Amino acid sequence: MNNETWLERLEMLLVRFSHLGIGADVTSLSLIELWALYLYLSRLADG
Repeated sequence: MNNETWLERLEMLLVRFSHLGIGADVTSLSLIELWALYLYLSRLADG
């Protein structure tokens, strides 16, 4: 998966899980932290 693909999906997941209040902190995260957040939210979405 390339960077643009998972970053775009992360944006969609952040909207879906906006009730968690993560959106405001995303701009201060490193790429590694964003990847970890993506994995976490992906697991939540899957179930």
